Amino acid sequence: MDSLKPSRTVLPNGLSIITTTRVHSQLAACTLFYRAGSLHEPEGKTGLAHLMEHMMFRGTPRFPHGAIDEVTGRFGGWNNAVTTADYAAYYFVVPESAWRTPLEMEADRMANCLLGSESFETERRVALEEHRMASDDPECALDEAVDNLAYTVHPYRNPVIGRRGSIEALAVDDLRAFHDEFYVPSNAALVVAGPRTHHEVVEVVEEFFGEIPAREVRMPVPRVEPEQLKERRARVRSDHSTPRLTLAYHVPAAVHADSAALELLVTVLAAGRSSVLYQRLVRDLKVATEVSATRLLQKDPGLFWIAASLHPGADLEEAESALLDLLRELAETGISERQMETAKRLIAADTMLARETVLGATSTLGLWESVASLTHGEEFEKSLFERDGDALTEVLIRYLRPERRTSGWLVTPE
Repeated sequence: MDSLKPSRTVLPNGLSIITTTRVHSQLAACTLFYRAGSLHEPEGKTGLAHLMEHMMFRGTPRFPHGAIDEVTGRFGGWNNAVTTADYAAYYFVVPESAWRTPLEMEADRMANCLLGSESFETERRVALEEHRMASDDPECALDEAVDNLAYTVHPYRNPVIGRRGSIEALAVDDLRAFHDEFYVPSNAALVVAGPRTHHEVVEVVEEFFGEIPAREVRMPVPRVEPEQLKERRARVRSDHSTPRLTLAYHVPAAVHADSAALELLVTVLAAGRSSVLYQRLVRDLKVATEVSATRLLQKDPGLFWIAASLHPGADLEEAESALLDLLRELAETGISERQMETAKRLIAADTMLARETVLGATSTLGLWESVASLTHGEEFEKSLFERDGDALTEVLIRYLRPERRTSGWLVTPE
């Protein structure tokens, strides 16, 4: 029988091991999370965490450059990595019979990753090309402009990929110092999903990771973003896109008591064609071609994003007025029971889908372990189904206020 409830063990060197057992799965996933995102970069060294992700694939003396992909592919599996503001995550999905191999490779590159000057320069060029491509994307440029205005001191204002001047100024010693500081057992969580029991996984993890020395991590002093007291506005011009409107509101961190209600509000506003934003802006007013609402579960207070891509030639001011009128209307009339029931059904489906695959399970558990704790994740999920329409209306009124808003317009030629 599957044991979806996770189990957790901490090794003497500080490495957290989290497992969720799927006895009938023919696949196993292992994801190693480091609390080593752009949030943890030294001042002025943006892009360092993302570049570190690149360098973790340059190999070790035992598994030289390319060997990790070659070995994984030989088993018919796959692997990759992602860097966010809060963490870097390295994941493998392999046939169950090969489940030990990713653990062995992860332990080796935690302890023995090759951080040479020549490979550093190669990966820096790759990172700069990624930066160029992102800079050429008008929607990315708009989001970056809004982040830059919405945050004044917090590192969330920095793009995870980094700023070009900073990437160019980085040295290989910066990378080595970052690795030595954050790529250590006590700053990592290894999450494994598959048919093996927690005891089996812990035994193998101890074999591969147990001899890596414990080291204390000195986390950066948190930089608290001052309260925003007045609306801020950004404009980005582009000849190669359609008009786009973005609103970003300051909201609390993932662990806040209002977190679940904000997540449900995202769903009510923009999940599918029955959502209130789609119905008003796309179907009724026909001012937008698509709408979205997002809010990341993050360690520190973040942003609640609402965006609409408009028809060519659409009036941005009219579209923004229509969107704000809808938010005011919702604040006055409240969220209906029908809207709440729809949102909870969608949330339940998303939650089930996230657990359905071994990789989805490790991703969800690792995210919560990285930004808060597994306990907070369980409380958050439970709260999603306990909130009512009044709770959503309250957070809409409390957080989606004009003075907490940064507005962004992607302006195109008439």
